[in-house]
Amino acid sequence: GGVFTLAAAQLLPEDLPDREVLLLAAFTVVVGSLLLQGSTLPWLVRHAGLPGPDPAEDALRAAELGDAANAAGLRRLDELVTGREPVDVIKRLRDRSMARSHAAWERLGRPLADQETPSNTYARLRMQMLAAERDVVIRARDDGTAPGEVLSAALAAIDVEESLLDRQDELESLEHDRALVPAPRGDRCEHLESAPVGGPHPASACEDCLVEGTTWVHLRTCLSCGHVGCCDSSPRRHSRAHFGAEGHPVVVSAEPGEAWRWCWVDEELG
Repeated sequence: GGVFTLAAAQLLPEDLPDREVLLLAAFTVVVGSLLLQGSTLPWLVRHAGLPGPDPAEDALRAAELGDAANAAGLRRLDELVTGREPVDVIKRLRDRSMARSHAAWERLGRPLADQETPSNTYARLRMQMLAAERDVVIRARDDGTAPGEVLSAALAAIDVEESLLDRQDELESLEHDRALVPAPRGDRCEHLESAPVGGPHPASACEDCLVEGTTWVHLRTCLSCGHVGCCDSSPRRHSRAHFGAEGHPVVVSAEPGEAWRWCWVDEELG
């Protein structure tokens, strides 16, 4: 690949005749190859009849995978906890793990024209905080008031946290008659196997949020009784609360263009 070509060229001895010419030739070959591939691949995909990338399907798969990873991480935490650890530390670990999972699900659903998702609000505000923190460290560097290794460690800590922020770009609105579902699998749980399937079940509001005067992010419809509740990224998590109260196992997305289902019992997408 191009990386190996350039890396090999850099290993040429410094005293090799025409070394600079060889480096330029390697660079030209790599750039030319990338340009050729970039211009011909779309043509080949179209003429081969291959489906193009689908951001909505990719987002749904990413959310499913993130949920599975989150569950594995929490199970491992439960195995490690001895009871001697500070309660607030364990809570922070759980909250952070859940926040990453919620951020992936927030990419789905109708675009929120009048509000940000919780993860994007957090990322936007924390980015501004980190910028202010970086300014202080840079001023200390310019003033010579802190040793170089201290400055490097402080800037590295800020850079690492900035890179880990869950910044999510919104998807384009899905067509209302689309039915976004995960790829077929033959090992769905018994609750998903017995629950009804069909097209989208769009709803406009969380019933319990309207009563309480609270807000929601995205909506889910119970496939047992039709109750519409808000998702886990919402402050009150009424869909999960409905499952806890009634035991109805499967919900379907109530967002336009989405027909994926979720089993609360087995924590499985279908």
